[in-house]
Amino acid sequence: MEAANRGAFEANCKSIGLNIGLPNEQIPNAFITPGLCFKFNYFALRKIHFVMRSVAAVFFPGGFGTLDELFELLTLC
Repeated sequence: MEAANRGAFEANCKSIGLNIGLPNEQIPNAFITPGLCFKFNYFALRKIHFVMRSVAAVFFPGGFGTLDELFELLTLC
C-alpha cells in the first residue's frame, strides 16, 4: 500500500493508513498523512474499516493474504 500512499503524497493529496500493531514487524510508511494514520490491534477490525470506507475494490493476483482480504470483503458485504 506504500505505492498508493506515495502517489497521493507526491500529488500533495491526503492519504489514509490502516495499520495493524504487530510486535517488531510493521511500522506505518512515511507517506501517510499524519492525522489519518490509524493503528488497530486486531485484523478483523482493520478489515471491517477497510470495507466501511471503500467505494470499490481492485484485486490483483497475489498470495494467501490477497485471497483472505477478497473473501473477507465478500463476506462482509
